[in-house]
Amino acid sequence: MEKELKYFFAVVFTLFISPTFGQYSFGGGLSSLHGVNLDITRVGAHAYFEQPRSEINTFYLRGTLMLPQKNSSTGSVEAVSTEVSPQKLDGIRVEDKTSFFSVDGGTRIYFLNTYDAGFSLYGGGHLKGIISSYSRTYDLSSFEDIDSDIDPNDYVTQNIEPLYSLLFSFGGNFGAKYQLPYRGALTFDLALDLISRIVDPADILGNEISPLSLSFNLSYRFDWY
Repeated sequence: MEKELKYFFAVVFTLFISPTFGQYSFGGGLSSLHGVNLDITRVGAHAYFEQPRSEINTFYLRGTLMLPQKNSSTGSVEAVSTEVSPQKLDGIRVEDKTSFFSVDGGTRIYFLNTYDAGFSLYGGGHLKGIISSYSRTYDLSSFEDIDSDIDPNDYVTQNIEPLYSLLFSFGGNFGAKYQLPYRGALTFDLALDLISRIVDPADILGNEISPLSLSFNLSYRFDWY
């Protein structure tokens, strides 16, 4: 019995002297994604959760959804048989569309001040998973613009239904946080990611998403105690 009491008081003492952090934060705001050597800028929104491990070390998890990226261009189509004339048509309008959703999580280390006090700088590493889709749609009205007598059914114009890609990245992030007089904070950070493909049937990586990408995130963080 004496041994059990000693164990009980040891556990209670440990709990009292160990710091407990019952606070957490939810945030949300605007995001943008920029690729190196790729003239595509994506904009969207994000939401995240942040949990302190200590006054200067936190874990965060963030989901980001970008607006679909649409690209209109012109191309050529081939006839479905040798009996069709002309055998090839140029100037047919097509629209390519890609989507972007990511989830990233990692560690933030705060400098100058703590997680919930004053102005702070923070940085850390993270891992990110990305789901992106690619689709293509032909504008059949462009056939009439070329010649009203041309039948679009005589040419290969099969739309491409969404093809989904799964990408993975790791990187680092650096940001600043300003604690507001009332509960909450404003945060701004940038993240650099090195992206690789897991499954990519439409070759999105390198064409629509750069292997080396930079993202910016501006948000309001609500702190819950």
